[in-house]
Amino acid sequence: MEEGATKGSTGSEVPPWFPAGLTDQAYQPSAFSEGLPSPWGRFYGWDWTLATSPTWWNQSSSTTWGQWPRDVSEVHLLEHTRHSVILDLDGQFIAHLFPFPTGHDVSTLALFQPWREALSTAPLLMPIGGMKHEHGDMAVIYPHHDYQPVESQQPRVLADNLGQLHEPLAAFATPNTERRWNERLKSIEGHLKTTTLWRAPHTRNVLGLPAIYPTMLVKGSDIIRFIPAPRPLMDHLLCEDERLPGAAMMGRLEQRLALIGRFDSSDERQDFYETWARHLPSSWSSPSAISTVNGGLWIWRYEAILLMLAEARAYGLENQMKQCEGWLNDVSRIQARLGELRSMHGLRKTGLLSALATVVITWDSQNWSGLPGVVIVTMLTMAGIGHLLYQRRLPSPY
Repeated sequence: MEEGATKGSTGSEVPPWFPAGLTDQAYQPSAFSEGLPSPWGRFYGWDWTLATSPTWWNQSSSTTWGQWPRDVSEVHLLEHTRHSVILDLDGQFIAHLFPFPTGHDVSTLALFQPWREALSTAPLLMPIGGMKHEHGDMAVIYPHHDYQPVESQQPRVLADNLGQLHEPLAAFATPNTERRWNERLKSIEGHLKTTTLWRAPHTRNVLGLPAIYPTMLVKGSDIIRFIPAPRPLMDHLLCEDERLPGAAMMGRLEQRLALIGRFDSSDERQDFYETWARHLPSSWSSPSAISTVNGGLWIWRYEAILLMLAEARAYGLENQMKQCEGWLNDVSRIQARLGELRSMHGLRKTGLLSALATVVITWDSQNWSGLPGVVIVTMLTMAGIGHLLYQRRLPSPY
């Protein structure tokens, strides 16, 4: 059995990209185009096995774009991953097949000229061709290269390169869509039937970016380059597609690395985010933008864990499922802390407003040495205590 492969409904081995835990339909690629039923909605695919024959590549098609391989004589299956089937074409190209298309995120990077030009110097291997249909990208073509999983690289290096990748996309950032981001969470929670409910009042400095989902790296190059993947199937099934902040993409990468033990302390997590942030506008990582009270980094960690829990259920990843459920058990503790902070914020706000009201009421007499003075001092003291407690109890973003 290949790494990550699972058992299908008939007990036979299936590739790691086939969500055997999500559908009772047998693994039969020729039937993918008819759609597979699941508790989270029907999803559609195509018969990827046709692409293992040179004949398939040498047929003309109106759905191809860019530099499509011609006169292919040899096709070698290299690997099944969680997202794709990877082929070697004549030792000249590497092709990624997506048996269950989930959108046009990868092809758009190459076909939308403003993004392509902006990313020309970014650490990203841009696809040179591909094939797509109404449901999304079926295949993308790259120049020949060796590759390795993202998780094989050091977190700090990944953060630095992801910052360089997001830097040119900052020019295409879109305004805060807090309501829709929270609707995404509601949808995911509803499908998974989790007991946790969490929403965030994001600040105006939390902006959306064009989607890039890096899951592989080019191997053997002096410069680290990401290989983009399509939108994950779980994301596609559970919620609407939205432009998410860079912090959301960082949260997904951080949680993926955390579950395999790549962070030993909160200091390492802080360094991870600060390394990424130094390439980007300072407002994106300002204290208010990353504050847990405003959702900050924690809300994106939460969304990442929810999606990884969905992934674990869909692909039968028992250990990952236990890790995600354990993480979610701590959400109530964080939410209780946020409830305390709201009370403390109310205390300091009440103290300041009461002191101000007393000054206004007694302004004409300007006699603050008696009872009014005592009230003012008491209210300011209450506000000061509330502020100190608030700062002490504020959860670290990291």
